[in-house]
Amino acid sequence: MSWARIGTEPLDVDSHVGAQRARAIGAALERVAVPILRLRNGRAEPLASGALYLFGTSLLLLTCRHLFDDGVCAGDLGLPLADSGRILWLRAARPRVLVDPGADLAAVRIGCRRSAGLLRRHWRIAPFDSLASEARAHTYVLAGFPYAQMRRVGPTLHARPLVLFARGEMDDGQLKLSYRRIARRADGLEIHAPALDGVSGATLWAVVDEGSDAIECVLQPAAVQTSFKHDAYVRAEPVGGFFRLLRSRLA
Repeated sequence: MSWARIGTEPLDVDSHVGAQRARAIGAALERVAVPILRLRNGRAEPLASGALYLFGTSLLLLTCRHLFDDGVCAGDLGLPLADSGRILWLRAARPRVLVDPGADLAAVRIGCRRSAGLLRRHWRIAPFDSLASEARAHTYVLAGFPYAQMRRVGPTLHARPLVLFARGEMDDGQLKLSYRRIARRADGLEIHAPALDGVSGATLWAVVDEGSDAIECVLQPAAVQTSFKHDAYVRAEPVGGFFRLLRSRLA
């Protein structure tokens, strides 16, 4: 079993992000957005998305809680080692699942030092403290791996990531973004936006402007995507409260 990433162009729903900035952010998130696979009937199947964070010497996979609701256990999960083609199966990683009892959020702590080292070599790890950010922004970017952009060729699962820009605002305690069936690609072409099955658990990043540079900005983790409705919305759970809960459990 192996995994391969396919190149992608960022999509914009309604943020009017410039093409240069969109591509720069997309390139930065290539090593941050992590596909989560599941071992089923002896082969790797797509399940969800996530991102990796470092707390002291502990490595955490941040994702959504509901991916564990249907009997999936952490040992069933696999994380591709970026573009190496290899998959790290967490059954050998001494995983520990930490959940938020009041929100659709979960973190998987990687207990095996060797497994954590492999992930740190192949993925860009965000600092745990960045989850404490209470950034308020108008533009957000979602990076994950929809089922609709995956295909299997022989033993290899090929995946095209989604990098999606949209405007968002808080609504009843959740971050809500518009999600239309038609989005504009960074090259200017209007295309059908994919269904977001498989993107659950992906981090939504606030795009915070700094200065007047057309490209430079700061990305701050703001929420974790949990649900969507085509031609309507994307909903995500803010991560600030979960940061404080995790800090109390891991300290």
